[in-house]
Amino acid sequence: MSVRSVDPRTGKLVMEIASSTQHDVADALCRAKAAQQGWASRSKNERMEIIRGAEEVFTKERDMVVDIIQSEIGLPKRGSLGAYNSALRGFTHYPEVYAKMGSKDIWLDQKSWAETGARIDFVPHGVIGHIGIWNYPFWQTMITAIPALLCGNAIVFKPSEYTTLTGMRIAELWHKAGIPDDVFITLPGGSEVGKEMVRSDFDALVFTGGLSTGQDIISHAGVKPLILELSGNDPAIVCADADVEQAARGVANGTFSHGGQVCIRIKRVYVVESIADRFIQRLVDIAGRLNVTEQVGPLIRPEARDKVHSQVANAVANGAELLCGGVQIEGPGYYYSPTVLKVSRGVDIRFEQEIFGPVCSIIVVRDEEEALRKANDSIYGLGATVWTRDAAQGQMLAARLDAGTVWINECGRTLNCGDYFQGWKSSGIASSTDRLGMFLKKKAVIHNRSCEPREHWMK
Repeated sequence: MSVRSVDPRTGKLVMEIASSTQHDVADALCRAKAAQQGWASRSKNERMEIIRGAEEVFTKERDMVVDIIQSEIGLPKRGSLGAYNSALRGFTHYPEVYAKMGSKDIWLDQKSWAETGARIDFVPHGVIGHIGIWNYPFWQTMITAIPALLCGNAIVFKPSEYTTLTGMRIAELWHKAGIPDDVFITLPGGSEVGKEMVRSDFDALVFTGGLSTGQDIISHAGVKPLILELSGNDPAIVCADADVEQAARGVANGTFSHGGQVCIRIKRVYVVESIADRFIQRLVDIAGRLNVTEQVGPLIRPEARDKVHSQVANAVANGAELLCGGVQIEGPGYYYSPTVLKVSRGVDIRFEQEIFGPVCSIIVVRDEEEALRKANDSIYGLGATVWTRDAAQGQMLAARLDAGTVWINECGRTLNCGDYFQGWKSSGIASSTDRLGMFLKKKAVIHNRSCEPREHWMK
């Protein structure tokens, strides 16, 4: 068995790599469990210094890693560099936060808890099985690796079979930075390797990907912490007072970047009817002018492009109006034209199936209240955007949107290295409010300082 790295810009094979086996998974887990104890026993300051020092290693190799990423997923260089630099900020951000963390003392009423104290300790899970994704292979890996390693965990990492070379290079750089070999282990392979990891005795599992795969993990992983970021179907609300140029350009950027292959991208737009014609005209104009190879990028595989094309055709067959795009572009690579669909109020098209491609569906609504109702009418709750000149209205709508991240007159940019990046509803399992907290478990320690039996104890 092997996995194949293919350049989606050309369709040419980059490299074929032997896949890991069931034995490899068991061996990696055993080695990581042994190594994790030594890593966690190092002082907090020592781990912090290694993580901080890793920034220099990853910064020095940035151009080389970005080249590998482009060869495996075709993400235009501007997007690749932006995602890479965003992840680099974690080397400073997370140690700064971690330095302030420690055990938490808990107040106890001494009338009922005489001579007793309590505290909460925060300790690493142990060995984390991380099943990676392909669309942002560096950023998505590092938003787990940096905080998890910092907290004292070890990681067994299976990169997506589409981005194996990126995953292997990330491991090499971690080791170069001082992370012990068995504290960060990479296992090349496809879905079978991932399934074996799910069945194995990891202390926690991290997965980013589709809802159906996430549900399968929940069914087979057993009782353990699951950190899951799943599908999204993010709405945008374009208010009556929105600046048309800002909203159209923002929605275009939030919809078509990376070939639309972004979990937290804008996928459905609710625009108030008084501004709809001008907004739609401008968005269609932008979509038609985009340089597909330089600004949008290819889809990851031909079957992914076929699926997007089928979803667009199905929407049109069910009454949606194709305003532009809807074309599989001929030539080398797996490119699809930026597509805008207009969906009438009476057309019965549900938005539960995520379209992972450069497709934007527009629905004209009477007012912001109707837009809000429709935006929240989804099983997903990853992200949402609001476009308005009225700051108070923007904050009001943000408070009422059912999503883990809401942008007002902005889109797609997360906090430092993905901190607080979590979905609501079926878009994820929120294990903690912040990412460092995701990789720590809590232990309550209650200490009776007296050696006398309690009066109410059995005699």
